[in-house]
Amino acid sequence: MISPSGSTAPQNPSFRLAAVIVLALTIVRLVGLRLSTVDLFFDESQYWAWSRELALGYFSKPPLLAWLIAAAEHLCGPSEACIRAPAPLMNLATSLLAYAIGCALYDACTGFWAAMLTAFGTGAVFSARIISTDVPLVLFWALALLAYVRLRQGADWRWAIVLGIALGAGLLAKYAMMYFLPGLVLAALFDKQARALLGKPELQLALGLAVITISPNILWNAANGFLTFRHAGGNVVGEPIEPSLLRPLEFLAAQFAVFGPVVFGVAIAATTALFTQKSSIRLLPADRVLLGFAVPPLVAVTVTASVVHAYANWAAAAFIPLAMLAAAILVRRNSAILLWGSFALGLVTQIGLIGGDAFATRIHLPLLSTPNPYYRTLGWNAYARTVGQLARKLGVAAIASDIRAEVASLLYYWRDQPEQILAWPTDDLPAFDLTRALTAAAPQPVLFVSECPDGNRLEKFYAQVTPLGIFALDDPVPRGFAAFKLERPRGTIGPLAPCPRP
Repeated sequence: MISPSGSTAPQNPSFRLAAVIVLALTIVRLVGLRLSTVDLFFDESQYWAWSRELALGYFSKPPLLAWLIAAAEHLCGPSEACIRAPAPLMNLATSLLAYAIGCALYDACTGFWAAMLTAFGTGAVFSARIISTDVPLVLFWALALLAYVRLRQGADWRWAIVLGIALGAGLLAKYAMMYFLPGLVLAALFDKQARALLGKPELQLALGLAVITISPNILWNAANGFLTFRHAGGNVVGEPIEPSLLRPLEFLAAQFAVFGPVVFGVAIAATTALFTQKSSIRLLPADRVLLGFAVPPLVAVTVTASVVHAYANWAAAAFIPLAMLAAAILVRRNSAILLWGSFALGLVTQIGLIGGDAFATRIHLPLLSTPNPYYRTLGWNAYARTVGQLARKLGVAAIASDIRAEVASLLYYWRDQPEQILAWPTDDLPAFDLTRALTAAAPQPVLFVSECPDGNRLEKFYAQVTPLGIFALDDPVPRGFAAFKLERPRGTIGPLAPCPRP
């Protein structure tokens, strides 16, 4: 076995050492959030806006993330650092759960490296500095997997309760938790103990508790036309269908960055070992169980990528079982170089991101098409304040936009101001977050801001459209807008015509 020092002595790393490392990492990450100059990405701003109106469901996601943000803001305020603080804390918990899974399936040494691969995985390093649904998803996936492993080993009904609550909480974080269910079936095909668990009442109890836990969100969806389900499905079926053999390969290549090159490389080798006798990797029953849980999200998204665009993080649910699997195989093979190499890569990535976040507004790389690689997450504060100050100067009571990014950023960076922030209805969904749609009843005049400088398309809905000019912002990144003052609505506010091409 490989010890934390890298020697091959039969010395198992301790939980205390793993805990100290991930706790120190978490403190560094929290300090990094305080030093960060990166604005909230508009997804994060939208999640924050939800947290100001606690509900059992929201426009595009289940409610758990909004609840977490509300708790964080209650404890330390509305700053970017506070809103993002749950991410590194959840990653800490996930890493400790990874240790427990590794110990339960294998031994303490594997548990140590499972915690390290989880904490220092490149995707985990990136996601620990933002607030997103993937972070609680992975946390509850780890908790569910630990409970499942205990039940597979003969634990009593108390672990069934843990499994049920973890499954339900994971679904409240992100519906991708559903991949756990085909994982149960696939693991049963690969392993005798897993197969025996399928028929036990403990698993039925767990599934029943999961349904009870997620049922308030299901009822909310039913009362709101299954809005979140439609949006989640629209992320796939709403994309233009363009069959491609290249996109699945691009998606799989991106997983080397999401999971880490060592973790995903071992995953490919282990998957190959399932179907060939010539592989140098000998799979244990526990390895096959982990593959059973990792394969469904990877296969589903890879197939999806063959017909529509798929994002690299859509298979994030596979991270925990693959990190466990990589730790187990590399420890058995005494592959210290790969283990420490993965650790070092994650550490370097962590240092680079903390430094980059702290100096994001000053980065300028002239050889890139966009000299500042942070361009998507900078300038939103300046944008919102410029729009808000214009609204204050005009004396308007409402600000509207037809761009989700702009609406979300205005909600956060012009928060607690008297002006209403509203969204112009679009074709796919008539109301942004159900409560902020621009209607004819909105207080007038309305300041409308958009990326489109054409005012003619507004005259269908307002009798008086006054162009206010184009406002160009260049610090820290280019982010401009066209502004109009709207008065005297003609009737129902409907979707705008596409912006004419110049």
